[in-house]
Amino acid sequence: MLLVALGLYQAWGQFGPRNQVLAHTPEAPYVLVYGRDSCGYTGQMRQGLTRQGVAFAYNQVDNGAVADQLHGKMQQLGLNTAYYELPVVEVNGRLLLRPELDRVLQIYRQSP
Repeated sequence: MLLVALGLYQAWGQFGPRNQVLAHTPEAPYVLVYGRDSCGYTGQMRQGLTRQGVAFAYNQVDNGAVADQLHGKMQQLGLNTAYYELPVVEVNGRLLLRPELDRVLQIYRQSP
């Protein structure tokens, strides 16, 4: 029974809600991309945002301090930090796991 509960918990962390709202929502629109230089999805997201003229900050998850910051945000939302797909994109107070560019742009263009 305990193993089943643990398996369900981990599955929820991996496959559960992918659009989570953080406790703090800023007053101005912003985009933070958490990823890795060697990740093709991260590169596509960065290129897409640049093509759309969206200013964003890029944080490499291989940096321990960056990973700790991201994991803290994910834990605040009950997301699994043992395994997750990159990039993780924070947009106007929402945390998105490997989102489509269109979804990021939609949230970014909404007034926070």
